Amino acid sequence: MGYLGVIVFLGIIFLFLFVFTVKQQTAVVIERFGKFNSIRNPGLQFKIPIVDRVAGKMSLKIQQLDVVVETKTKDDVFVRLKVSVQYQVIKTQVYDAFYKLDNPYTQIT
Repeated sequence: MGYLGVIVFLGIIFLFLFVFTVKQQTAVVIERFGKFNSIRNPGLQFKIPIVDRVAGKMSLKIQQLDVVVETKTKDDVFVRLKVSVQYQVIKTQVYDAFYKLDNPYTQIT
């Protein structure tokens, strides 16, 4: 009876490591042994517990970044403007947004 309990306990732990969910408007990047494997979309997803890992999550929602821009007018007056930039990660470009952009906030600023 003791061995059966240990096997069931380990099976439940393995199941929780095997199954994960991805929320709506989110994409998850999966790496296998440190190399890109796939991008998972919202819903119930599966991964191999020790081999695969979740490298990161990307929000697919429209995000807003407020930037203060200082510019010089023709009559040599400096003006500070607050500009709001809205951006969104395109669902088909998640790989590029995760691996090719270093820090999108500073790049937009």
